[in-house]
Amino acid sequence: MPQRVYKFRILGMALGGLPIAVVLREINAPIYSWLWWIFVCYLWPHVAFIVAKNSKQPYITERNNLIFDSFIAGSWAPLLHFNLLPSVLLPSITLADKVGSGIKNLWLYSLPFILAGTILFSFFTGFAFHPNTSMPVILACLPILIIHTLVVSMGSYQLVRRVQFQNIKFSKLSQQDSLTTLYTRRYWQEKATDLMQQCKKNEIIASMLFIDIDYFKEINDKYGHSIGDDVLLAITEVIKDSIPNTAIAGRFGGDEFAIALPLDHSEAKSLAIQISHQTNKIQIKSAHQLNCTVSIGIAELNTNQTILREWIEAADKSLYQAKNMGRNQVV
Repeated sequence: MPQRVYKFRILGMALGGLPIAVVLREINAPIYSWLWWIFVCYLWPHVAFIVAKNSKQPYITERNNLIFDSFIAGSWAPLLHFNLLPSVLLPSITLADKVGSGIKNLWLYSLPFILAGTILFSFFTGFAFHPNTSMPVILACLPILIIHTLVVSMGSYQLVRRVQFQNIKFSKLSQQDSLTTLYTRRYWQEKATDLMQQCKKNEIIASMLFIDIDYFKEINDKYGHSIGDDVLLAITEVIKDSIPNTAIAGRFGGDEFAIALPLDHSEAKSLAIQISHQTNKIQIKSAHQLNCTVSIGIAELNTNQTILREWIEAADKSLYQAKNMGRNQVV
């Protein structure tokens, strides 16, 4: 955060220094006001960055720096004899920056420090009050009003876009298995539930395939997990090449795949046999003697099944029978 705030603080303080300098010149301000102007507008941004960067807790230190910015903003109203436009503009922009920082309630914590800066520095000026704003001061306020606002808005826009991209990426990760790119179990269940409801509503026949890689643990133990991943990827490609666009395929467990699709029992069986045959043809380059097979259980959607779990249990039961029959079977 210190790096991100640093460039905005340099810009904001430098542009804010323009109307301050014009007002100080108009009121023939004393030397301490000019020294404070030099420190705040041209030295403080670098001091704040160095302190935060070298801190053991940069975030907390920068948060404190932002609060001190508020104190600075409050100090200028009395030093400018409450010249109306800059006395309102500088604290307003400062508070807007606090809101834009994204730190919870930072703008609220900043209010007492703005007030403290105003009250404390009023004692130096004897509470002098000359609110009239001249045209030169108005013109000097335009750069910070326009440039700073646009630059901060662009920074916020880029941050929002980055967050949106991360959200899209996170959503994709939550929907797709990182290895196979098939649906994750949770997302597959959501999609399969939708398919189940649509098929029951429109009286469409649907089937579910449960696919289990035979002796997958032994493959990992004998050849290593990298070869195991190669097997998973190879079978995934077989599934993707075999299923129609209407199918919903996901990685249900470590070595289990699930497919829900609007096909009747015989069509689903033909698809399962095709997947089984194609799996038998898989060759892993670094494990030539490895013979890949799968056991597949099929369950057609029953009118008595009201929830997805019942359909899953039926397919799982068929898979259990296929494995008990010696594996490399379609049941």
